[in-house]
Amino acid sequence: MSTRSASLVRDIFNSSHNSIQTARPTANQNSPAAAVAARAYEGLRHDIEEHEYPELQAELSRALDGLCAKSASGDYTDLTSELIELLRVLKGSTSDRVWQEAVLPAARAHRITGFIHECPFTSHSFSRPRGYPGDAGLLDFVYRHPDAQPAAEKATAGGRTVMGFTVNVSACEAVRQRKEVLARKIDEIAETRPGAEVLAIACGHLREAESSIALRQGKLGRLLATDQDQISLERVAAYRDTISSAIDVQNLSVRNFITARHGLGEFDLVYAAGLYDYLDARMAARLTSSLFSLLKSGGRLLIPNFRTGVNEEAYMEVYMDWYLIYRSVEEIKAFADQIPSDQIRRTEYFEDETGTIGYLELEKI
Repeated sequence: MSTRSASLVRDIFNSSHNSIQTARPTANQNSPAAAVAARAYEGLRHDIEEHEYPELQAELSRALDGLCAKSASGDYTDLTSELIELLRVLKGSTSDRVWQEAVLPAARAHRITGFIHECPFTSHSFSRPRGYPGDAGLLDFVYRHPDAQPAAEKATAGGRTVMGFTVNVSACEAVRQRKEVLARKIDEIAETRPGAEVLAIACGHLREAESSIALRQGKLGRLLATDQDQISLERVAAYRDTISSAIDVQNLSVRNFITARHGLGEFDLVYAAGLYDYLDARMAARLTSSLFSLLKSGGRLLIPNFRTGVNEEAYMEVYMDWYLIYRSVEEIKAFADQIPSDQIRRTEYFEDETGTIGYLELEKI
């Protein structure tokens, strides 16, 4: 690596270090110092060749060594905050090839991973206990749900400080808001269409049911929760006794909906909480068309998806092995491209308060 490139790596670390703010991060918060460093670092997109990786990785290792020094007190909050910022700038300033081949493996192999994986939230994601990313147990950490409390209590004091920071970043706040948005949509459809039938795709633990007033008051005719994870469905089925007997479960995959092999009938509201964050554009459009066909006249389909620009994306990839598909407004709206326009009465796009998750809502003629 050239002396100029190595110097730029050090500049990135120093700039991101100086830009850390004590307030909670937001999805689109870019500090001036980090922005200047990112522009200076732009040249590395094309400058770094494979034979130059070792020097880049050595510089990164030195930066991470400096962060590890912040673990001495047993409080990893500053370590975590600065690590997220450093990785964000590095990912935004290198090519996909350099990130995947040089930066990510070097960051993951560094001893700092041991400190970070003391966090039960982060380590749960990385270990994938149910065999796939972003499972319902992981989201329970985000929701601060009682079911996640035992794992938190078993963690080290330092691990709990990592979790205390990570579950409060804007991306997690957006997921908590998403749960409340879904609950409000369930309540709205129950008010406007008495005895409404609702379909939840890839329902996870269906935690929005705990926030829904309509479910507890018996105003819903049916809420069918589908997932391909039987553990999740068993958790949801327990809600029949504690929240509403209108809740039912069925083990179905995305493929079942695309091929229309289900015979579920029609619904007043269909939604998929976090599913689309994992689907490519082609599959997303096909699924949207299939789900739209399940709506009754006047029924609504609601699809959330993470927006581009999430600060924690790099941290999620390195230490959580958690990859999402982040989309622009136009890409989210394109989910409806395979639905004839004369079948859609209304199309609405909106975002949460943080601007982190975008929602596409379609109403059928």
